[in-house]
Amino acid sequence: MMRFTCVLILGLIAASCNTSKNAVSDQPKTEPAKETPQTTEPVNEGYLLGEVQLLDCGAVIQITDGEKKSNCTPTNLDPKFQIDKLRLKLKFKVLDQKATTCSEFPAIEITEVFAVR
Repeated sequence: MMRFTCVLILGLIAASCNTSKNAVSDQPKTEPAKETPQTTEPVNEGYLLGEVQLLDCGAVIQITDGEKKSNCTPTNLDPKFQIDKLRLKLKFKVLDQKATTCSEFPAIEITEVFAVR
């Protein structure tokens, strides 16, 4: 009974937080001419966490951005980082063309990378 009450209270708190976010996003934009143009850079300006996966077609990096995960094919991953399950912190640029090795994933060009534990 106590657990049910706690879950109910947490659910109400979470629901009230979500409604305030929606109220802010529903407001009209006042100056659409000053919007920043879309770029191919990731939204997060910092480093993103990735994990190398060695598939039959080559090395793929599973990138984690918050709760969202996506697979990308790096065009310039250094061979010293091509180790299965190796975790990386990286910055990258999404390329317009498809990758040559694993063509089902978008191609990325890594600008900065280092291994993490």
